[in-house]
Amino acid sequence: MNPIRILLQRATKERPILMLLADFPDVPAEGFEAQLPAWRPGRYELGNFAQNVYSVDGQQSDGTWVRLLKSDLHRWTVPTGIKRLRWMVYAEELNAGSTCVEDDLLFVNPVNCFLYDPKRPELPFEILLNDVQEDWQVATALQRKGMLLVAKDVQEVMDSPIMAAKSLWHRTYEVRGHAFHLWAYGQQLPDEDRFVNDHQRFTEAQIEAFGSFPVPEYHFLYLFPERDVRHGVEHEASTVIAMGPSEKVRTEAGYMEVIGIASHELYHTWNVKKIRPSEWLPYDFTQACPSRLGYVAEGVTTYMGDLFLLESGIIDVDGWCRLMERLLDKHYNNPGRLNLSVAESSFDTWLDGYKPGVPERKSNIYVEGAVLAFICDVAIMDKTGGNMSLQSAMTNLWERIGMQGIGLTENIYWAALDQCVGEVGGLATVRGAFCNGTGDTWIVLRAALKSQGIELSRSQDEQGVWRTRLERVAVEA
Repeated sequence: MNPIRILLQRATKERPILMLLADFPDVPAEGFEAQLPAWRPGRYELGNFAQNVYSVDGQQSDGTWVRLLKSDLHRWTVPTGIKRLRWMVYAEELNAGSTCVEDDLLFVNPVNCFLYDPKRPELPFEILLNDVQEDWQVATALQRKGMLLVAKDVQEVMDSPIMAAKSLWHRTYEVRGHAFHLWAYGQQLPDEDRFVNDHQRFTEAQIEAFGSFPVPEYHFLYLFPERDVRHGVEHEASTVIAMGPSEKVRTEAGYMEVIGIASHELYHTWNVKKIRPSEWLPYDFTQACPSRLGYVAEGVTTYMGDLFLLESGIIDVDGWCRLMERLLDKHYNNPGRLNLSVAESSFDTWLDGYKPGVPERKSNIYVEGAVLAFICDVAIMDKTGGNMSLQSAMTNLWERIGMQGIGLTENIYWAALDQCVGEVGGLATVRGAFCNGTGDTWIVLRAALKSQGIELSRSQDEQGVWRTRLERVAVEA
């Protein structure tokens, strides 16, 4: 099958503009439509990436270029006889999900700047990094042949960021025969040995829990720029994590924040990339794809990412308590949790994205989803005498759903939890009160934490801001 061939290069030295030139193979006689993705995986809102596109031109058979007209906000009509397209993308923003051109860096997320044929999503891609110098380093999960990158189809190319720079720090480690690459761009880097060792520790713990790893090798792409940024995005065989200014990663707090994000993003390799809501399997980049399962996609991952820092020995119980305090502070200071359930809020991220929205309207799916995950985890452990846990259910879902390429539904998820406790509807009360409902979690959380030897208390300051406190206590026999 002939590929879509895309050439990337800087349009000018004066401004951060990326030029893309694409040859589409075997185009239909009647022409086709070229689609720019309307959203990107990992960010469950419409992205409006077309706002960065100056124009899209098509080359006619006589070599002249004509301006193409839109048929939709993110789609252009390609007339008969045109096979080559050219477009310019403004690329100034630098975060984990953006595309950015700088003097010493080319960072590309294809999902926000590549055009494709939505009627032929099976077409492979060949990507030429046209003006990247031979001595630059390139970090990506895509197959590479020099400055030519290869993707098997639109699903792979849109989920594979590319980072090229004059200088990249690079280290590797191996777990169960899988190679893991650490790439970093920036002036200030973490302590190298500690950084590699901590990655290896949480990687080993997560793979041990799931029993296997979804992809042959994996790439952590780090951006440590001289900008204020904190962001992480998961991909099928890689992640991008941005933290800046770069000196922040040299502080203990900044370092632990980076490691926490990394553990979260690696857990996504199973949960979301493989254990994926049916609405996102495969990804439909042409339109909004709302799902009520954001509390599993992000909430379970948030909870488990922190838990595996504890399981791997990177933090101790007191360290986990400090992470949980920050989570619960956000939980209790958001009255929207008592108005819109975490399942409904998952669906509604597609309405107003990740902004707070109108006062007291909705939940935060990361926070409320993680609180729900903890409640479920303790409930399973309590009902099974510690023999089963939420991770037991996630491992089961990986083997039955993820490995088989089956889409996850709410009923499948909750049935997996019930299977762990050995009772149909065993967690129906939790589901009704804290997933589909907006019940107050205070009594349940205090009891759940106490069963783990931790006392939960809270206080409110003069401005009405809640502060929680977790302290270790002796567990009753």
